[in-house]
Amino acid sequence: MNTAKIELHLHLDGSLNIMWAYKKALQRQVIEKDTSFEQFYNLLFSNNGAHSAQSIKKFDLVCDLLQYKEDLFDATYDLASRLNNLGLLYAEIRFASQQHCKKGLSQYEALEAVKLGAEKAMNDFPIKIGIINCLMHKGDSAKYNDEENLETIEVTKKLLGKTVLALDLAGFENNCDFKEYGYLFEKAREYNIPYTIHAGEMSDGSHILDALNMGAYRIGHGINCIQDEKYIEALLKNNTPLEVCVSSNVKTEKNYAAHPVRYMIERGLKVTINSDNMIFSRTDLVNEHNQLRMIGISDNTLMNCTYNAIDAAFCDMETKEYIRERIEKGN
Repeated sequence: MNTAKIELHLHLDGSLNIMWAYKKALQRQVIEKDTSFEQFYNLLFSNNGAHSAQSIKKFDLVCDLLQYKEDLFDATYDLASRLNNLGLLYAEIRFASQQHCKKGLSQYEALEAVKLGAEKAMNDFPIKIGIINCLMHKGDSAKYNDEENLETIEVTKKLLGKTVLALDLAGFENNCDFKEYGYLFEKAREYNIPYTIHAGEMSDGSHILDALNMGAYRIGHGINCIQDEKYIEALLKNNTPLEVCVSSNVKTEKNYAAHPVRYMIERGLKVTINSDNMIFSRTDLVNEHNQLRMIGISDNTLMNCTYNAIDAAFCDMETKEYIRERIEKGN
């Protein structure tokens, strides 16, 4: 059975076409000119599926590749094209506009370039694309990059529409008191900007409660909900969708059976299946579905996760109906 596929949690910088990225890194002098493709590949491949402060540094390299409007446009278009070729019907691509201003771009220009790349892809392919702009954890306090995060909210407000859909909070989850970021989401609510929050991925499941208290509509990862029954009960009470990224969180031995996704589904949590970073985890959504089949998750369950994703998507009802119609028609 070819289960329909919807992607809600996918990072642009972590999902580049690796050959394109290598050539771009040489062109932009991000790496030494004598760096081989094999060496570059090894720089990007994360052999630790569980995120850490060190593994997140790999994002610095790929972000350095995406400091010009044309590169952001091309990377977004290329990713959407590859997702379409994989058979995806819809994908929400996230990136952080504040990470792409090292060479003179404004956050607005960076977000606009990604928006235009997505819209060109939607003109050329049947896949639908939404963009999520990420606020960032940095430093030892939410005030460390307060100015940049507030600007992220402002540019998202300006471009919010059918393509730019929402905000996220990403980065190293354990930098500081998670609740410090609450004021940013108060601003987002003031502007009627929907948002998801990375929470409960990096050791502390209590961040899930913090994210719910900050009004998160969805939770990125959320796998540490299994640490305490009260975390699961809170998610069930709120019917909060979880953006589960299995390959991203299975550690070096790639023991998919050890991932809590089966238990989360059994408990009735609103699980969606996603790939997170296609380079770092060497995966895509087709592989995620295949790996889950191998650990006993049925096609019917995978389809339920897909329908969860449609319900949880930040796109408008017209787009959701388009996706459902394509599923019903088998294309």
